[in-house]
Amino acid sequence: MIKEVDELFKAGKDIMNLPEEVKDRFQHDIPRNFLGYVPSSFALYVIALVLIANSFKPCGLVRTETNEPDRFEWLNVGQDGLLGNSPLQPLPDLVHEHLPVFKSFLKHGQSIVSLINTTLARQLGLPQETFASCQSPSKASGTVVRLIKAYASPKHEDLRTSMIHHTDFGTITLLANVLGGLQILAPGKAATDKDARLYVRPQPGCLIVTLSDAMVQWTGGLLRSNVHRINFAPGQQRFVGRYSLAILARPEREASMRRMTGEGDSEDGDLTAWEWEVQKAMTLKRGDVEMESKDGNMMVES
Repeated sequence: MIKEVDELFKAGKDIMNLPEEVKDRFQHDIPRNFLGYVPSSFALYVIALVLIANSFKPCGLVRTETNEPDRFEWLNVGQDGLLGNSPLQPLPDLVHEHLPVFKSFLKHGQSIVSLINTTLARQLGLPQETFASCQSPSKASGTVVRLIKAYASPKHEDLRTSMIHHTDFGTITLLANVLGGLQILAPGKAATDKDARLYVRPQPGCLIVTLSDAMVQWTGGLLRSNVHRINFAPGQQRFVGRYSLAILARPEREASMRRMTGEGDSEDGDLTAWEWEVQKAMTLKRGDVEMESKDGNMMVES
């Protein structure tokens, strides 16, 4: 998998630096199909995150917490298309040339996701397939392989957020990156606190693993999803463009969001994963919740 990461990092730079006119042809229109690229508002940004725009997201279409344009772009390649659960989305020729390594990377990543799922289930006293059984790669889901490009920050005015703070809506995210810039929210701190961010230093040969909101829902708050963002890279790293590669795992669309352990219950438990994701997106669109790390009352800080 390390070799695949290296290969996709090299290919990813070429893909993310394709001419704008090429990338423009592979953006979707959210008003028409509700699966389009991210528009210039946080509300629809969240909806697009949830519903997964399997396309290029251009730089500058999302506003950060300071109401300035973002400084990143991405390409999502859907698992369903890669694994044959549905027709493959339209993609540039350069991506097609690298589809075998995309598929292989995804399959190896799914093995890691499965291992994490079974380990967490055992630690929580649940049957080991409890979480994995809701995330079968052969079932339709919003799982994607994502290439991300965050722009270099050579100027003083560039020293700001590139991607706004958020939690992921899925189950588990596997992230590979070389340069710094990823920040998490310190435990017990508010997203509005400017001094509450901790840089996550990349480690050679390692993936960064984050848990997402679906795991919080399934465990009644025993597990935690942490607020994170992309900021300008520290030190001399800020003068170089930052490329990342990720697998964002999501529940099967028809999986139940009923609590499997932990305390409390809610009407969310009657929803499928797809319905739950849309409902969460609409809640954020109305501004009914504050962006904060979700639960984790049994989490041990590391």
